[in-house]
Amino acid sequence: MKHREDRRESVVKEFSGRPEFDCHIVEACVHEKGNIGLWESIKKTVNIAIQNEDDVIIIVEDDHVFTEHYNRDSFIENIIESNEQGADILSGGIGGGFRFVVPITENRFWINHFWCTQFMVIYSRFFDQILNADFGPEDTADNFLSQLTAHKMVLYPFVSVQKDFGYSDITAENNISGNIEHYFKTADITLQLYQKKYKQFVLANKKERTI
Repeated sequence: MKHREDRRESVVKEFSGRPEFDCHIVEACVHEKGNIGLWESIKKTVNIAIQNEDDVIIIVEDDHVFTEHYNRDSFIENIIESNEQGADILSGGIGGGFRFVVPITENRFWINHFWCTQFMVIYSRFFDQILNADFGPEDTADNFLSQLTAHKMVLYPFVSVQKDFGYSDITAENNISGNIEHYFKTADITLQLYQKKYKQFVLANKKERTI
C-alpha cells in the first residue's frame, strides 16, 4: 500500500544484495475488508505472472523477513525438486495451522494446512485455480489457499518469518502484540520435532545401509 512506506522500505531492504531474485513491487489492491484486498492483490500478481509467461513466482508480502537459514543454492534446489514432485505451493515459513506433517526431505515437509502468506513460491500449474476460485467475504488467503490444493510444502528451518509492525492491514487478531511471533515459534517447535525424528529414523537407517 502506498501509505505504508515503513513496510515498503523494510521489504526492499530484505532483497538488497540478493541478485537471485528479480523483484517487482506490486501495488496492493485496496478494499474495505483487508482479506479481500489481499486476495485481489494475489490475483493481480498471478495475472502479471501469466502475462510474463512465468513458470514459477514468489509472492512476498511487505512484512516478510529472511531468517539466518536462507541459503540461495539450497533454496533454488528446493524450488526445482518441489516442482518435480508436483507441488503447487512451497512456503518459506508458516505460523502454524497444520494438523498433519510428512517429511519429504530433511528440510522440506508436506503439510495439510498453513497460516501466513508472507513468502510463497507458486507454480504456474496452480495459477488458474487461484484466478477461478470463489473467494468469499469471510475467507482468509492462507486458509483458502490451503483448501484449494493438497500439494503444499514448507521449508524448514523457515527461511522467512513475518515482521511485527505492531499493526495489521489484514487481520484484526494480528494487531495483538506478540501474536505473530508466538505463532511462528509454536510452528517451529513442532516441525523441529518432526525433523529430529526424520533424522533419527530415516536418515540414520539410510546411513546404516550404505556402510
